Amino acid sequence: MVVTGRNWRAGAVLAAALVVAACSTSPKAPVAGPGEYVVQPGDTLYRIASRAGRSPGDIARWNNLQDPDKLEAGQVLRVVPPGGAGSSEPPPSRERPERPERPERAERPRPPRASAPEPVAPPASRRSDWTWPSQGPVIAGFNGTSSKGVDIGGSLGDPVASIGAGKVAVTETLRGYGSVVMVDHGGSYMSVYTNLRAVQVKQGQQVKQGQKLAEIGSSDGARARLHFEIRYRGNAVDPRQYLPAK
Repeated sequence: MVVTGRNWRAGAVLAAALVVAACSTSPKAPVAGPGEYVVQPGDTLYRIASRAGRSPGDIARWNNLQDPDKLEAGQVLRVVPPGGAGSSEPPPSRERPERPERPERAERPRPPRASAPEPVAPPASRRSDWTWPSQGPVIAGFNGTSSKGVDIGGSLGDPVASIGAGKVAVTETLRGYGSVVMVDHGGSYMSVYTNLRAVQVKQGQQVKQGQKLAEIGSSDGARARLHFEIRYRGNAVDPRQYLPAK
């Protein structure tokens, strides 16, 4: 199978959409400290969580967000667990009591620095509660580098359905790649559908398995296809490990 340059470009653009929307500068922009992130115009909690490799629920809890759907540009959010890696420790006091000199000076014990939890690999097993988003054949596979998902062939207007129940995290349009829909399924899993048209869901909407999200579109005059990804804690995984054999 030959991975085209288009798949590489699509992955780069999609990664940009997952990380953060284009930000505008301001003369007195807030500065993020260790383990913090400054909300930019157009940011959503789901994009911030995806970039940090955390779940939206964790970030909402760490920051006591009453309404996670309402973020303000310039707002500073903690994106690591309180006391975890990235948090700052107070510097040790420089004032020391006088004491007589000794041949060997014992050093003061220092508290161990907290470390971030090791990333947990997703279970590479099929899920009975997920189905394929489109009925067409897989025409381009996953390799984890230039292709972060699979391309599913089809015709213009073919329906694209949610692989499982979840909440619509993002609906956007990327120039040259059609519309994009991302669905948060909980448990740090998110499904990504791109190269769409006629999107029928909105950000924040709850969807069921098999519910129509949009239709297959085309990009740059290429063959009609759906580019589909599954992400675990923001990292792309092979969709064929989780969906029924096709």
